[in-house]
Amino acid sequence: MAVFLNILFLIVGMALLIKGADFFVSGASAVAERLKVPSLFIGLTIVALGTSLPELSVSITSAINGSIDMSVGNVVGSNLFNMLVVLGLISLFSPVPMSASTRKIDFPFLIVVTAALLLFSLDTFLNGASSNVLSRTESILFLLILVLYLYILISNANRKRKRQIKQEKYLKTAEELNAEQNKKQMKIWQIILCLVLGLAAVVFGGECVSTTAQYLALKMGMSEALVGLTIVAVGTSLPELVTSVVAAKKGENDLALGNVIGSNIMNISLILGSVSLIGQAPVSSVILTDVAILLGITIVFVILCSRKNDINRKEGAFLLSLYIAYIAFAIVRNYCF
Repeated sequence: MAVFLNILFLIVGMALLIKGADFFVSGASAVAERLKVPSLFIGLTIVALGTSLPELSVSITSAINGSIDMSVGNVVGSNLFNMLVVLGLISLFSPVPMSASTRKIDFPFLIVVTAALLLFSLDTFLNGASSNVLSRTESILFLLILVLYLYILISNANRKRKRQIKQEKYLKTAEELNAEQNKKQMKIWQIILCLVLGLAAVVFGGECVSTTAQYLALKMGMSEALVGLTIVAVGTSLPELVTSVVAAKKGENDLALGNVIGSNIMNISLILGSVSLIGQAPVSSVILTDVAILLGITIVFVILCSRKNDINRKEGAFLLSLYIAYIAFAIVRNYCF
């Protein structure tokens, strides 16, 4: 009976995470629409933040409860899932274009923040320490990287917005501009309601997932690291998956790509930065291996995406096969070593 109830709580928690993130993204996107910013910027910032809320909630809750392996493992597993599964599936619908700004700004930041995570986790190798930890100083560096990244994004978006407004004044008639101004938008109270209810659902859902996942892990003989890397990571990445696939089907590939890249950068810089502010976050030898794998796959991913102007179906299938291979490795390691 206890197992059944925990499975039920896990399902309820996942549902709250997904629906809560959906409400939050709807409200945040409405704010962005009022500000008239590009869809890529929305994906990289507001949508990425909204869909990263489940990871943030689960990781902080796990850290407070002392389950650091699940906390860090959730971030590593989510980033792998986003790059390999979410973008892999999107490319099966249609090629995912790569803009010049993505290559020049987003990819370098993605590699830097992932490399920083590995570097900050090598205390035993670099300093001869007894264990590997993410310290408060390193968490501040993570958060500073995020601030710099957001500053550059906002500056670029502001320049593009000004150019777009100028072009619209010359290209559009007065009737078209009036029609845009009168277009139905979400009301302020609706936006606030979406933001508040969405955030509340995400926080409560994160608590359900974190607590029940630990219980089920013990029953199944799984380590907290494996649960964080697989079950919890996939569950908390479902908002990215759903949002990106729906966006791709609607032709908003920029929004889908921005969601994935932005979420991965925020997962490390914001989430692990916040977790290690709570206290020093230990990184076990098992998770350290996965962090190294994450950096290697991130480099492969960036090279693959930078070779030409898009990711096609063949490359998407390759990304999906990499994820299957990684999951097989994680399961064999858990039960055989």
